[in-house]
Amino acid sequence: MWNRSISLPTRKVIEQNESGFRKEHWEFIRGIPASLKDATRQDEIVGNQSGYQASVIAEIMACNYNGGSFFVDEATGDVYDIRRTFRTDKSLMIQLTGERRERGTI
Repeated sequence: MWNRSISLPTRKVIEQNESGFRKEHWEFIRGIPASLKDATRQDEIVGNQSGYQASVIAEIMACNYNGGSFFVDEATGDVYDIRRTFRTDKSLMIQLTGERRERGTI
């Protein structure tokens, strides 16, 4: 059932280095089992109507989703902005529709 794993952000940490400059980084929940698949034509249509380009659908256990705004595919390192969430009634799973970010931007 699971074919990949993703990381979800928990919080942004802001630190100062010895020179006094701010350094920001994210802390993540890592190793969340996920089923990733390409977006369907219907997902692309809904995305285009809403102003985004659906790239991938990640299905995870709903208890693992913390309301984050993006996720990272651990296999490829690709970052996806979460543009839509979908959970059917009484389901333990939630689907996250992601739009791929440019490489290297978190």
